[in-house]
Amino acid sequence: MKLGRIGTAFERMSDRERKIVLGGGALVMIAGIVLVGVLLSRKVSALEEQVAANDDSLHEIEQMAPKYLMRKLEDKATDEQLERASKESLQATVLNIAKTVEYEKKDEDGSVTKIKMSDAIKFANATEILAELTQKQKKGAIRKKSKAKKGAKEVFLATIDAQFQNVPDEAILRFLAKLESHPDPLFGIALDMSRTQPSHDQFQATVKIGQFRFGVLEE
Repeated sequence: MKLGRIGTAFERMSDRERKIVLGGGALVMIAGIVLVGVLLSRKVSALEEQVAANDDSLHEIEQMAPKYLMRKLEDKATDEQLERASKESLQATVLNIAKTVEYEKKDEDGSVTKIKMSDAIKFANATEILAELTQKQKKGAIRKKSKAKKGAKEVFLATIDAQFQNVPDEAILRFLAKLESHPDPLFGIALDMSRTQPSHDQFQATVKIGQFRFGVLEE
């Protein structure tokens, strides 16, 4: 019914009025098409920017993935070392290393006797404290203190003094080399070494040895 009225009204218009109406309708349609095109163009541009950002993120992930995996493997290897170290006391570990080092000692009758470093070693000042392990932080960053919970597995630093009396200097050096190359996380902290006789066969030494290990906080 409405369409019929519109058609009747359109027929009653003059040619000039009809041209104006048709021109206005065409402009409205063109404006609508242009508006839709602009909106679609903006949407496409936004999607293109998002895709480009995602590509950059994927590229960054691809670059970081090997380092991340390597870090995870290193962390796993470190945890395995700390776990293995916790199964045996530091003194027992050092004593086993000393058993692998031998030196020769001349007797009064001129004969030579082979002696293991483990037969000349004494231990003192054994300690074990909770290790404070920190990472590098950005300048100005606030350092957060973490409280160890009772009964939780933590990293401890165990130390002990290995003392030698009247042993050759080369035997002490070989013992230190064995210590540094041991698969468990052992390291020398301090060395006090002096000669007791003019020859190189008479030295006394105190080696402070450290080891990181897992432990359980008791208190």
